[in-house]
Amino acid sequence: MLRAGSLAVIVLAPTGVTYEHQCEGLMTSTRTAEGFLVPVPSNDYDPEANEAFDTEGALLGFFHKEFRGNPPPFEEWRRSQVEGLARIVSRVPFWSTPAGSTPAELLHLTLDLDRVTEATEAWVPVKTPYGPGILVFQNCD
Repeated sequence: MLRAGSLAVIVLAPTGVTYEHQCEGLMTSTRTAEGFLVPVPSNDYDPEANEAFDTEGALLGFFHKEFRGNPPPFEEWRRSQVEGLARIVSRVPFWSTPAGSTPAELLHLTLDLDRVTEATEAWVPVKTPYGPGILVFQNCD
């Protein structure tokens, strides 16, 4: 389980390494994924507002406000909830470090709408520069 102030992405890949993470709010389930782990900053800087944005706080706040620690099955989510989660995920910074002479680039994650039915508190399917991943963070319990 991650501690407060920690966000990470499990990039799905055939590595032979499996990560296990507690998620799903107060229902407390454990999910696993094979891949490699990339720590990501829990804050982003918004140049337009000239201020920091607490992405981890926004994620925790979203799940608390919308579901009070009991996220329902995805089929019961409202469209506005999916859109709200997508906005927050789009604020999570993620560095792309391509091979060769291409320079590293600061990008942001996107909610993976092809796998969004897997979404719950502390387990959010995302798209990264390296392919599909799972954004993990501290579960509320």
